[in-house]
Amino acid sequence: MAKTATKVADVPAPAGGRQAPDPRRRREDFAWFWRAWTVSTIGDQVTLVALPFAVYTRTHSALAVGIAASMQGATTLLFGLYAGALADRLRHRAVLVATDGSRALVLALLAVLVATTPDYPVAALYAGAFLLGALGTLHDASHSAALPLVVRGRDLLRANGKLSASESVGNAGGPALAGVLTALGVGLAFATDGLSFLLSALGAARVEVLKQPEQIAHADRKSIGEDIREGLRALRSDRVVMHALVLVTAGNVMAVAVEAQFIPYARQVLHVGARGIGLYFAIGGAAGVVTALALGRSDTTRGTAMIAGAAIFGLGVLAAGIFPSTTTVVFTYLAAGAGSVLQITHWSSLRQRRFPVRLLGRVTVATRIALFGIMPVAYIAGGVLAKADSPQALFVVAGCVGLVACLWAWAVGLAKVRLDDVIADS
Repeated sequence: MAKTATKVADVPAPAGGRQAPDPRRRREDFAWFWRAWTVSTIGDQVTLVALPFAVYTRTHSALAVGIAASMQGATTLLFGLYAGALADRLRHRAVLVATDGSRALVLALLAVLVATTPDYPVAALYAGAFLLGALGTLHDASHSAALPLVVRGRDLLRANGKLSASESVGNAGGPALAGVLTALGVGLAFATDGLSFLLSALGAARVEVLKQPEQIAHADRKSIGEDIREGLRALRSDRVVMHALVLVTAGNVMAVAVEAQFIPYARQVLHVGARGIGLYFAIGGAAGVVTALALGRSDTTRGTAMIAGAAIFGLGVLAAGIFPSTTTVVFTYLAAGAGSVLQITHWSSLRQRRFPVRLLGRVTVATRIALFGIMPVAYIAGGVLAKADSPQALFVVAGCVGLVACLWAWAVGLAKVRLDDVIADS
C-alpha cells in the first residue's frame, strides 16, 4: 500500500517574488470563496426542482423529465476528462468567474423563454440542461483544484467542512425555496438561480490569491490527451485514494435508497405524503449541517472518519429496511445526513492533500466519473429490486453494501490513513 502521510513539498511561493498572503488575507479570501459556493449551491437546488417541473408541465412525460435530469451525468461522462485537463491548464479564477457568469446567462435565457412563450420548445430546456451540466463540470473541477491555493494544510479539512455545511443547507432549504418560486412561476425560479450564479461569480472574483499567476508549468504539455493520461496514471498509482474511492462509491449506492427510491418506500410502507417526505429530507440536511460545522474542530484527515461515516450511513439505511417506521426513518435520515457529510468531507480533503495542485482538476473529474458512472446502474437495479420484492428489501441490500464496503476498507488498511499538515506540491 502507498504511504499514507509522506511529507512532500508545500506549494511554492508565487512567481515574480510576490509574497504569500498573510493569514488575515487568507481568511478573507476563503470567506469570499465560501460565500460564492454557498449562494450557488442554494441556487442549484432551485433549478433541480424547476427544470424537471418545466419539462413535465410542457410534456406530461416522465421520460422527458428523465432525459432532462440525466444531462448533468451525461456531460460528466462525455466531457469530464477534458474539463479536468482544461481546469488544470487554465487560471482557476478565470474559470470560476466565466463558468458562473455563463450559467447565469443560460438561466436568464431560460427564464425569458418560459415566461414569454407558453408553448416553449422542450428541446431548449434539454439544451439548457446540457449546457448547465457541462459548465458545472468544468467549474467543479477548477473549484476543487483552487481550494488548496486558498487554504493550506490543516485548514483544508475545516474548509471542506464549511463547504459541506453550505451544501447541506442547500439540500435542506433549497427544495422548499424552489417550491415557492416555482409556484409563482418557473421563469422566476430560473431567474433566481441565474442571480445566484452572478453573485457567485462576483464572489470568486474577490479571491485575491487566485489573482496571482498560478504555478502550473505548461511547457512540457503537448496535448490534452497526454494531460488526461497523466492524471489517470496518478490516480491509479495512489492505492490509498483508490481504496477511498471504492468506499465513497458504496456510499453513492446507499444514497439511492434515501433519494429517488425513498418516495415509493414512503408512500407504500410509511403512507406519508409530500410534506412528510420533505420533512425527512430536511432532517437529513440539518444533520449534515451540524456534522459539517463540528468538523471545524478537527484538522486531521482520517481514514477512520471516512469508514465511520459510511458505517453510520449504512446502519441507518439498514434499520429502515429491517424495522420500517416513522421513528426509524428519522434515525435513517439523521444517519444519512451526518454519515455522508463525515465521509465526503474527509474524502475531499484526502484527495486534495494526496495530489499536487496541478493535477487536482483531472483527478477530481476522474473520480467524479467513477461516482457518476455507478449511479445509473444503482438506480435501475434499485428500482427493479424494489418492484420485484419490496422497498424494504432495497434498503436492506443498500445498507449491507455500505457495511461490507466498510469492512473491506478496514481490511485493506484505509483506517491507518492520517494526514495532518502535509500537502502536495504544485
